Amino acid sequence: MSCAKDVTSQISGCHCTTICFTPSQDAYIAEFYPHTNFGEAPYLYVSQFDCPTQTCPCTDDYRSLLQFDLCSLGCNFIPPNSEICYAYLELSIYRNEVPEDIEVCLYNVLAPWEEGCVTWCNQPPIDHCPEFCSTVCPDNFCKLYFDVCSLVKGWYSGCIPNNGIMLIGNELFNSLVGFYSSEYPNSMLWPKLVVGYIQKCCVPFRNNINGPE
Repeated sequence: MSCAKDVTSQISGCHCTTICFTPSQDAYIAEFYPHTNFGEAPYLYVSQFDCPTQTCPCTDDYRSLLQFDLCSLGCNFIPPNSEICYAYLELSIYRNEVPEDIEVCLYNVLAPWEEGCVTWCNQPPIDHCPEFCSTVCPDNFCKLYFDVCSLVKGWYSGCIPNNGIMLIGNELFNSLVGFYSSEYPNSMLWPKLVVGYIQKCCVPFRNNINGPE
């Protein structure tokens, strides 16, 4: 699903068109609720949360999954024979309980998952190495950005299956971070995948075989 009108900017002497996608699906998962699905929640969470209100104090780790569809957007999509200039994920923070700077890391997901079914127990596998990590500071309620250019290039070319991404924060101490999901009423705060591309010129097919005279 696209979320913004295309704009054109000048990058390195070339006209680069920017297009914005919102998630086709997103959900968070919680270790303390291993069989519960949170696909309809208006928020996404990462990192550890200490729940002192429980009879026995517990620690609960949260992770979030998102997926963006680059293909089925009607007339608003990345055209064939295009070159990806840049791509980044933008998240709007609504809750921040970090006591010190932490990193939230973005991982490529290796298997399909469904927003209405995914839980902590059936979460899909991910790459061992993160694609990008971004720092969350105490009292930061601004945007959080992740460079996903290499990953989006792979999705666009078909070299990398597009199973979405997983966000993992600090799971060592209480440092919960919450973002608005695509279920939140105000779509201006939804997660966004912003992609810049240049459409290359098409080379016409020429048949050099001479026909009978």
